[in-house]
Amino acid sequence: MLNAKTDPNLFFRTMDDCPRDKKVLLLNQAGIAQTDFWDGSNWFIGWHPLPKIPAEMKSQLAQKSNIGMLLGD
Repeated sequence: MLNAKTDPNLFFRTMDDCPRDKKVLLLNQAGIAQTDFWDGSNWFIGWHPLPKIPAEMKSQLAQKSNIGMLLGD
């Protein structure tokens, strides 16, 4: 992976405990990560929870547009 910023302490998790009712970061067999709900397919080999948006950033988003109202915890 070229020019990617990674965290040496974060890794994708196995699909064994991936929730189906929450949007997560999914890693497919081509090595591409995407945000979506997992449908149980074998196309994905790993997942990770999405990061939370800090309150200060939510405030900034709310000031710039109405999208801030859509963001929950």
